[in-house]
Parts: sequence; structure tokens; C-alpha cells
Amino acid sequence: MRRLDRKNGIELGVMTVIFVIAAVLVYKTTILTRMVLPRVQTQVEAEEGLFYLPQGNAHIEQSFRYPSENLLSVGTKISLNEDALGNLVSNEKNLDLGVIHLDVRDESGASVMHADYDVYALADEQNLLASFPGTQAGWAGRQLTMVLDVEAAAKEVELAFGCSTKKAEGAALSIDGEDVSDTLNIQTAEYQFTYWKQWAVFGAALLYLLLLGTYLGFAVLRMKPEQVFLFAGAVLAFLYLLLLPPLAVPDEEVHIKEAYYYSNYLTGRGQAEEGKLRIDQEDFQALEMFETTPSLSEYDDLKNHLFQGGREDGTKEIKRPDTQAPAVTYLPGILGLTLGRLFGLNGLWTIYLGRLCCILCYLLTMYWFIRLMPFGKPAAFIIAILPMTIQQCCSYSYDSVVIEIAFLYIAVLFGLLYKEGPIRRRQIVLYAGFMVVLSICKGGTYMPLCLLTMLIPAARFGGQRKKWIFTGCMAAIAIAAFLSGTLGYVLYVASPTAEQAAESYLEGKAYGAAGLLSEPMTFLCMLTRTLFASGDGFLETMLGMQLGWLNVFVSRLVIYGMLFLLILSMVRIEDGRERLQIEVSGIQKASYLGVCILSAAMVFISMFMSWTPKGSIAIAGVQGRYFLPLLPVLLMLFYSKNAVLRKDMGRRFMYVAVSLQCVAVYGILMSLERII
Repeated sequence: MRRLDRKNGIELGVMTVIFVIAAVLVYKTTILTRMVLPRVQTQVEAEEGLFYLPQGNAHIEQSFRYPSENLLSVGTKISLNEDALGNLVSNEKNLDLGVIHLDVRDESGASVMHADYDVYALADEQNLLASFPGTQAGWAGRQLTMVLDVEAAAKEVELAFGCSTKKAEGAALSIDGEDVSDTLNIQTAEYQFTYWKQWAVFGAALLYLLLLGTYLGFAVLRMKPEQVFLFAGAVLAFLYLLLLPPLAVPDEEVHIKEAYYYSNYLTGRGQAEEGKLRIDQEDFQALEMFETTPSLSEYDDLKNHLFQGGREDGTKEIKRPDTQAPAVTYLPGILGLTLGRLFGLNGLWTIYLGRLCCILCYLLTMYWFIRLMPFGKPAAFIIAILPMTIQQCCSYSYDSVVIEIAFLYIAVLFGLLYKEGPIRRRQIVLYAGFMVVLSICKGGTYMPLCLLTMLIPAARFGGQRKKWIFTGCMAAIAIAAFLSGTLGYVLYVASPTAEQAAESYLEGKAYGAAGLLSEPMTFLCMLTRTLFASGDGFLETMLGMQLGWLNVFVSRLVIYGMLFLLILSMVRIEDGRERLQIEVSGIQKASYLGVCILSAAMVFISMFMSWTPKGSIAIAGVQGRYFLPLLPVLLMLFYSKNAVLRKDMGRRFMYVAVSLQCVAVYGILMSLERII
């Protein structure tokens, strides 16, 4: 183990200075500006079906104790019939539909805030708030009264104020001078992101720890890339876990429910009737708390409910979203959900435990992937920490296992292709095992990779005859696995039954296999148009420029920076040290390109048949992440014997990639405008 020398000290000092400057800029431009924004906070939430519907005129007084130190705003949430309101405004051009006067008074009865709202300009579920110009401190616990005067509200609009049977501190409601036992929905405001300071310090410390630990691992301790990955990957996965909660990843709700279906077998809870999923009431309620786009209210709910103990009794039956995917693609999530339920954890912890098991699987498989790679370990390291790799592999999505198995298969394949000496039994077992899983996942989309078996040199087997026996056995294993585990899924996509088509995304209006066979030129024209219109987008989203439901953005600087580092990491190194020097022939490059084209074609064909509505001008549903398993093979096309580095820069490339991930985290933070 080396000690810090002068060069290391200087580099660490420069890194620290740059990091501090960047952290201050982020704090000033992002965090501080958001902290001063007000956000609505519900003090009393209206119960479903409980509301007051004023007829024409009404006078409402709701008193309560103000909960915050700073007085910002007070109000309530209303509901109305937007269709009726729209008809009155557009058809009759009638804007005289009533007025709501909102007045907030202190203990002495003096007005401190006031606002007027014309009914014609309101929307359903709108907050009516009276705001204070500026800020006054010292209001916590003081008695306030919210006074609502409704004048000539049109009956057709069905204007209503939500109520609750729950009591707030100091709350008393009167309507038209009569006391009412219910409490009106009460909305107040606080400064936005008041706990941002704590999170900012925590996040900055975590990112600095990431950079420091990665630097020490590479430059001082001289650890292997896979060892450094265990640290860097764990920190990055934890950051993504905080920023992108469950359901933020595309289709994750579907995959959570499918994993839950298999978990029911392990826990002995039994299954519901055909097409239904029986889910514990506790876990169902936890699942309802998540949103596809993370919001401040979601994180508030998570923060408040995460440490509640126990599980609520009862179950609920919901529709099972059968993905037609094999159970092996959900193994990490199944394990986490099962453990959470057996240990009696609350719903949030149960769902998050599944995510944590997915992260553990990601760390172990990517460690193995980097270790098994016979060359290009820096490229493997960078692939493992791409934004898209982390997002998918650390979620319930069945893409996680598919990506991990594809990477492991390719690493073993490259070992068979480019190393010398006889093949060991362990390599054959791993190769066959990964091939089987690859053949039963995603409808066999990545089965063309198995064709690369024919490139393995006969010398590795001790003769041409043994090579073809091995190749034939592997082909038989792959075909048998495909027919037994995937054929049903392929038939479901290519030629669904009438019942399946009726329940599908396009309700039988997709092209299907019949459309592909009868209109091949339509497919080719749409494919060409799709590639020209979105080809660059597929490349960028494959690496992770758009995360979540394509609504979380990472800077192109990060994406193309990592792509450049990936290409540089594949350059031959001749620095006098002994290392595996490979030769990639023209036949091999043509084969690599061919299998990638075949797999990509299967993606486009499946999306054309099942996700593209008739009459569309482009193939719908294709996402860049579908091509991520092919990335290690595609990079081999950039390997050239004429491009040589005289110095091994791999450790620097990997460190720069980790630094770019810090920029990616900031990009995610900027996209999630309402995140904590």
C-alpha cells in the first residue's frame, strides 16, 4: 500500500478547491433560491365525500392555531365542476358566476391578509390563498380566523369546500352563524425546502466522499477497478435511490406488482383468481404514496411514514399486470419484498428493501463483470456507472437482470475469444448459464449475441471438431431455453389472441405480425424515418441523458464526455508492461456489428408489432435503454491496432467518469424542481 506523496497531496488539494467552489455555486444558484419560495402545507385534509356546497351566498368562519413561525399565507382547497364552468363561460360568455372573498383575521379580529377570487377563473382542486406581503415572525400558535364570503355562486358550477371530521388545534367552524362539528380544509404555507440546508450538507459530503474515496482507491491504494467500483457504485446507487424513489423509473409499478406476485408464493399467502393480484393492504397503501415524477409532497410523506412501525392487517385484490417475463428477471425484488413481509416491516420499508436488494445485485454483478473482462476494464467500469445503468439496475425493472446477465455473458465470451489456453469447465458452466438466461429474457431480443460463439478459436478446444460440438451444444441449449421460456411471450407480441389484444395497450389496433408480413415496406419506411428522427436520441438515452419517464435530464456534457471516455478506454496500451494485447479482426468486427443490428432489429420489430398504432409515421415505444446490453460489443468496433496510447490512462479515465457522475447528480437535482 502506498502512502500519500506530494503529487497526491497537490491533486487532492486541487480537487477539494474545485469541489468547494462548485458546491458554493450550487448552493447559491439552486438551493438558496428555492429555500425562499413558499410551499403549501395541508393542516387539515378534506375527507373524500365530505364537503360543504354553498347555495348562492354563504358566510364561513374557520378558526385555528397557525402552526409556523413565519406568516406567509392561509387558505383552503375548493372543488367544482370544470365542465359545467367551461360551458357557462364559453357558450354563454357569462363571467358573472360569483365571487369568493377570503379574509384572514388575528385574535383581535383585525384583517391581516385578504384575497378575492372570481368563480369563472377558478379550477377544480385549486387552493384559494390569502398571502402576506413579505414575512412576519412570531406567529406560531397564534389564533387565526379564515373568513370566506361567497357571493352569488352559480349553482351549476357546484362550488364546494372540503371538510374533515378531524379536529385541528384550536379549530372551530361556523357556517352562516351556526356552529358545525366538522373542520374546513386548511392550507397554510412555509418556506420551500426548509430542510434543504441539512440535505445540501449531507449531499455535498456524500459527493466529496465519493470523489475522495475513488481517488484514494485509484491513485494511492492502487486498487483494482472492480474493487474501486464496489465503493463508487455503492455511493452512486445510494444517491440515485434518494433522488429517484420507486415508480420514478419507467414501468416500475408494473414490475413491483409482478415481483409481488411471485413473492406471494414464497410467503405462502396464496394467489387471487386468474388475472388478479392479492396484495397486503399495508403494501398497497405504501405503493399509493409514490409518484412517477418525484414531488415535494411525496418526499414529505415518505419522511413522515418511513419510520412508522407495524403492518396494517388485510389484503386487497388488484389487476395483475402480467408482463410475460420469467421470474428470474425479478429475483432481487422478490427477495426484498419477501424478507420485508416476513420480518413485518411497514410497507415503505418493504418496497425499499426490494430496491436495496436490486442495488446489492447490481454491485455484485458489475463487480463480476469488470473482473471477468480480460481487457478494457476501464471501459467496463464506466459502463457500470453510466446514469442509465444505475437507474435500471437499481430498480425493480426486469431490465436490471437482463442488463447484468448480458454484460456477464459478454465478459465470459471475450475471455473465451481473446485469452489463450484450454477452456476450463467453470467457463463453460458460466457461459451456458448466462446464455440460458439471455435466451429467456425480453422475448429473446439479445439471442443474436449467442451467435458470437462461432468466433471462439478452435485452439481453445483442442481441435475444430470439439469446437463445433461445443457450438452445437450451446445452440441447442439456447434454442431449448427460448422455446420453453420465451415462445409464449413472442406469440403474445406477434399474434395475440382476441382477448389479449383487447386488453393490450392499443386494444388490437397495433400492426401485429400480420401487419409486418403484409406491409414490410411500411415497416422499412417507418424504421428509416425513426432512425433519422431519433437516432441521436437513442444514443443519448442509452447512456442516460433522460432518466425516469424521460423527464429527468442529465447534461450532454456528461453523456458525450462518458462516451468519449469509453472510446478512449478501448485504445491499445503499449507502455512496456505485460498485459493482454488483443487483435480484433475484420471478421470479428463484422460479426459484432451484425449481431448488434440483429438485436436492434428485433427491438424495432417488436415495438412495431405491439406498440405502434396503425397510421403512425414512426415506430413508437423504442427507448435507448433497450440497446444498453449491446454497448460492450459495439465498443469493439472502435478497437484499432493503429491507435495506441504510450501511457496507461485507464485510472484517470475512470476517475473522470466518476466526476462526471457528480455533474449528472446535479442535473437530476435541477430537473426535479420540487424535490427535497
